[in-house]
Amino acid sequence: MLAAYNLGKKYKKNWALEPLSLEFTRGLYGLLGPNGAGKSTLMRLLAGLLAPSTGDATIRGVSVRGGVAVRRSIGYVPQTFQMYPQLTARQWLRHVSRLKNSGTRHEQDNEMERLLHAVHLEAQADRPARTYSSGMVKRLGIAQALIGNPQVVIVDEPTAGLDPEERVRLRNVLAELAHSSVVLLSTHVLSDVATSCRSVIVLGNGQLHYEGPRAGLARFADGRLWEWEASEHEWRSMSLEWLMTARRTADGIRCRAIGDRPPTPYATSATPTMEDGYMALIAGLPKVYGQ
Repeated sequence: MLAAYNLGKKYKKNWALEPLSLEFTRGLYGLLGPNGAGKSTLMRLLAGLLAPSTGDATIRGVSVRGGVAVRRSIGYVPQTFQMYPQLTARQWLRHVSRLKNSGTRHEQDNEMERLLHAVHLEAQADRPARTYSSGMVKRLGIAQALIGNPQVVIVDEPTAGLDPEERVRLRNVLAELAHSSVVLLSTHVLSDVATSCRSVIVLGNGQLHYEGPRAGLARFADGRLWEWEASEHEWRSMSLEWLMTARRTADGIRCRAIGDRPPTPYATSATPTMEDGYMALIAGLPKVYGQ
C-alpha cells in the first residue's frame, strides 16, 4: 500500500536521511531511533510534506506528491498538534472537514460523530479544547487526521508526556486504526512498540539499521546480556565505570547489562528483550548497558 523507493533527503553535503526502501501493508509499525536519527525527515517524506533529494514514496503506485487526491489518503499528526483553543472538538472537526471538502454536510457530520466515538471524545465534544488534557488534545489530533478515511496515518510521538492511562487509551485507538490502514508510529517510549506494533523500523544517524518483526530486535543482544546481584557499595562503584542501571530487590541490587564480556565474574547470561536489543543496536554495542 505505502512504499518508499530509494527515498532520501540531503541538505547541502549532509544526508538527513540516507536512501532507503521500505514497504508497508495494513498494520501498526513502530519507528524508533534517538534524537537526530532521521525519524521526522522520514515521516515528512512519506507524508508528502518534504521533497526528497532522491527516490520517491508512493501509495498504491501513486507518488505522495502527486496532487490533492493522494494527499487526502494520508493523515499526519505532528508531535505538537495546534488548534483554536476556544473551539470545541465538534466545531474543530467540522471546520477541518469543510477545509478538506470531505463530502456533503450530512456525510461530514456522520463522519465527525464516528471519529469522536473512535477516539473516545463524545462526552467532551462540546467543551472548549482549552479545557482538554494533553491526551484528549492528542486524540483530537488523530481524529482530525482521519477525516476523509485516509489509507495511511503517520503519528509523531503520540504518547509523549501522557500519564499511563492516557497512553494505553491512545495505543488502543491506533491499534484499532491499524486494522484498515497503514499506521506509522514514531516514539521514544519502547513500551508503545513492545505492546502494540507488529513491525519495527530503527533509524540512527540518518541510516536504516533494522526493519522487521519487533521480536527480531532481541537478537542484537544475544549472548551479550548479563545479570547479577550487587551490594550497594559495589553498584555505586561500578556505576562510575559502566553505563548501567539497576533495581532493588530483597537480596540487594539486581543489575542488568549488555557487553562483550561479563561485567563481573559472577554475572550470568540472561535472555534479552526487544528493549535490550534496541539499546545494543543504536548504541553500537557499548561496553555495558543496563536496565
